[in-house]
Amino acid sequence: MPDSQVDEIKNRLDVVEVIQEYLPSLKQVGGNWKGLCPFHNEKTPSFMVSKEKQIWHCFGCGEGGDIFTFAMKFENLEFPEALKILAKKAGVTLKYEEPRLMDQKTKILNILETASKFYHDLLLNSAEAGTARKYLFEKRRLKKETVEDFSLGFSLDSWDSLLKFLREKKYNENDIFLAGLAIKKERGSGFYDRFRGRIMFPIRDVHGHVVGFTARLLPEAEKKENAGGKYINTPQTLVYNKSQVIYGLNDAKQNIKKENLTVMVEGNMDVIASHEAGIKNVVASSGTAMTVEQVNLLKRFSPNLAISFDADLAGGVAAMRGIDVALREGVAVKVIMLDPNIGKDPDDYIRKDVNLWREAIANAMPFMDYYIKKVLSTLDLRKIEHKKEAARLLLTELNKIPDKVEQAYYLEKLGNILGVSEQVLRESMPREKLYKNEDYFEEKSRVLVTDKSRPALLAETFLALLLKYPSCLNYAIDYIEPFMLPEPMFGEIYKNLILSYNKAVDNGSLESVVNDISKDEKTKNYINSLYFLAERDFDGFEEEAIKEEVVKSAKALKTNYIFSQRKRLEEEMRKAEEKGDQETMKRLMSEFDQSVALE
Repeated sequence: MPDSQVDEIKNRLDVVEVIQEYLPSLKQVGGNWKGLCPFHNEKTPSFMVSKEKQIWHCFGCGEGGDIFTFAMKFENLEFPEALKILAKKAGVTLKYEEPRLMDQKTKILNILETASKFYHDLLLNSAEAGTARKYLFEKRRLKKETVEDFSLGFSLDSWDSLLKFLREKKYNENDIFLAGLAIKKERGSGFYDRFRGRIMFPIRDVHGHVVGFTARLLPEAEKKENAGGKYINTPQTLVYNKSQVIYGLNDAKQNIKKENLTVMVEGNMDVIASHEAGIKNVVASSGTAMTVEQVNLLKRFSPNLAISFDADLAGGVAAMRGIDVALREGVAVKVIMLDPNIGKDPDDYIRKDVNLWREAIANAMPFMDYYIKKVLSTLDLRKIEHKKEAARLLLTELNKIPDKVEQAYYLEKLGNILGVSEQVLRESMPREKLYKNEDYFEEKSRVLVTDKSRPALLAETFLALLLKYPSCLNYAIDYIEPFMLPEPMFGEIYKNLILSYNKAVDNGSLESVVNDISKDEKTKNYINSLYFLAERDFDGFEEEAIKEEVVKSAKALKTNYIFSQRKRLEEEMRKAEEKGDQETMKRLMSEFDQSVALE
């Protein structure tokens, strides 16, 4: 990929506009933009974006970079994938310097997309799929447009129909196996189709790529011996990890943003039926408990989540585990309770009356209200042991909610219900930490500088000011030289700042300095963090005040250097004197005199 195309993308896209698509709450503060960091939980905004420099940085977790690094981290992408997405946004057609074979991940994605089209065509047009069509169009009452929108398909009850088709498309069997579509034969060599005689539900990632399949047995096959599970999924592959994918999210994400709510159901058919009925902010966990990765994926589009309990025990258990994860990640959770007299799942509700499903969503209960009701339904509060058990269960769940105002509200409510003072309940709250303290993230920000002593912090401020106000180098170089700074990296940055400024390359701008010394992403991110440090602490200061701060910092750093040098020399001189090493003593005395001359 030519660097010129990367530069063209950067020139066409504005970092603020790109990040605002992901973080609509980003607000302008002075010359920069500020918001809550999407990469760690925080209550006070520490995420900053510079329109002038086209970079971003978070002071809470230390992450930072440009539009490419943001897209890669936010979307969990490798650079080539981020490049394609941003090129599309910028209207840049990517051209590669030399034709090369597709990488393995791209091959797999292409195979899966081709397989999806193959299955879809079979469902709509093959005689063998007649029973599957009858099930979808008559029993499930889906419209043809809905089947097409979700690319539903059918796999023939054959050992190698897909393999033959893909081989004709010039894909090799090993790549088909790696895509999760084939199984190795136990005896002999070769492979056979993984999915046979099933209705196929393509699973797409948040970008719309087919990454796997859920395959459902036809109803008449469910009772057959050796038919396999009612539902089977693609195994984990290079592109598919069940814990990181949410069924229907690619179709629902814009409506989730619009409604500011994600509705989470259990089954794929519940999603499809909801979308067909016009309720399009619905996604599925596919019958498993939500993971941290899935919750954080959903948080990109809304911090609010309504989870539907299927009217069976298994559905409730899975949903409860998902709720626990969501609460720990700071998501506002509500519970949609289904009446088994109406139906066991959202699809049943919709088939009776779509308004019943709408009402169920609208009447979703905040999780703690739901849990209080659930716990109290099994206990008799007239008994002291039951009252203690209720307090234990409810306080344990309440402690998972990070918002202190919400905690206080429910402590008061529980006090009234249990007949116990709010203070007693507060003192009875579990004392173990359920969340990582935000101080944890301070370690991540220490990317290159391991010493956070006062001189190191002072050096950071000194360099931050010079990166933000390079004209102040005129004053700094009169007081301190690069070797006097307390870390080698500090000295390297300062030296290159001086060289860049003296050469008048972009007037010593940040970009030129980064290009000169950024041999890796960690260095570049660290320099960006220094720039934002000055933006945060010194934005709006008068030029004279900046100059005074630079001079004061330079003098203090020089004094620290002289003091530390003398301390080191005195210790080495003492050791040399004890050994009677006159040659070393002479050299050390000379160095000591030189340090005196620096004052």
